[in-house]
Amino acid sequence: MSLPWTEKYRPRRVSEVIGNEEAKKQFEEWMRSWEKGHPSSKAALLAGPPGTGKTSLVLAYAAEHGYDVVEVNASDERSSEKLKAIVGESARQTTLAGTRKRIILLDEVDGIAGKEAAGGIATLTSIIKSSRTPIVMVANDPWSPRLAPLRENALMIKFNKLRQREIVAHLKKILTAEKIELDEELIDEIAKRSEGDMRSAINDTQIIVSTQDRSLSLLNTRDRQKTSFEILAEIFGSTSAASGRASVQGADMDVRDIMTWVCDNILNQLRSPQAIADAFKLLADADLHYARVERLQRWELLRYVAPLLGAGPGVVKHMYGEKGMRFEFPSTIRFMMQTRGQRTLIHSALAKVAAKSKMSRVKAASEMTPFLAEMLRRGEGWVAAYYGLTDEEVAAIKELGGRVPSVAAPAAKAVRPGRRATRPRPTRGVRRPP
Repeated sequence: MSLPWTEKYRPRRVSEVIGNEEAKKQFEEWMRSWEKGHPSSKAALLAGPPGTGKTSLVLAYAAEHGYDVVEVNASDERSSEKLKAIVGESARQTTLAGTRKRIILLDEVDGIAGKEAAGGIATLTSIIKSSRTPIVMVANDPWSPRLAPLRENALMIKFNKLRQREIVAHLKKILTAEKIELDEELIDEIAKRSEGDMRSAINDTQIIVSTQDRSLSLLNTRDRQKTSFEILAEIFGSTSAASGRASVQGADMDVRDIMTWVCDNILNQLRSPQAIADAFKLLADADLHYARVERLQRWELLRYVAPLLGAGPGVVKHMYGEKGMRFEFPSTIRFMMQTRGQRTLIHSALAKVAAKSKMSRVKAASEMTPFLAEMLRRGEGWVAAYYGLTDEEVAAIKELGGRVPSVAAPAAKAVRPGRRATRPRPTRGVRRPP
């Protein structure tokens, strides 16, 4: 095998990109808005499962319309300094007359998350706002809370898994070009096994035809990471405890995060008041058991959490014959992301007030904050000077009004068996479960 078929048969024109016609149309309209000098958005975020044509679409459009592509793997170059040096410079430069136009392609932006990438997202957001060049970001799962600033500053274009028949037709086209014959049933099985991933299907086909033993036994089983929306679809589609348990245990998400996603989508999926009550009762039971897992590190209780959380909503939905609506990003997580800056300022101010007043932060929040907020609103500036509060902290406390801020420490996350777990410290005010 001299050249991988994924490169040899990569689309050269937009019309050659398989499937996702609506996404292709959105991308072309967005690029035309750039070409007219009035971009609808400085950046586009192509989001969807791997092997659905996201990167191929960008490269095909560039080849067809005479663009150079500045391609960067964001998961490799994810620090603030590297992104400024590579992406920032290209984004600031305008295209000179007589030279080729430019597209900046940032692949795997969902891989930016990490300690060394603390300023990477903020830097990239700043670059997008001032860019003079189309910036295209590609992600398999763009719903990480860390990526919220990118989602807010980009046009999101969603890609879906390819249909099996689309993959089969493309594989046959490649095999015909290579003058290779392959059993129809084997081609169907390769396409089915790919789960909508064209790249995987092409690679698997090339591996199989390169050996005398043309069998699927040559291929390794893939462990695909599911997106948050795919996990939701499985949970609300579950009709048995076994399938629900598999959905939760096979998810690469914390149980608390799954619970948040499910709770925020209950009202989109269920309409009957009794169905809603039954679903929340099952989720409450799951929450109670998981609280005991977190508190006491009693792993055996996970056997109750998984079926209640993973199958409960789906069983109720099926039992009441509910059809449901589209899934949505949790409003709870969106609100927490939007208010993160204010909460950080309030916690910083409480630490200063607690230290100066020789009391705990919890007591400072409940006994001091309402009075401080009222005094600051009346213009008593000595309060800020006495506690050493910054102007931003003063503004955050004023916005609280008479409300008492929450300063409860987050509960220790339970770790799945097989992963290293640390013993959580006792949480004040939490009653020990029976």
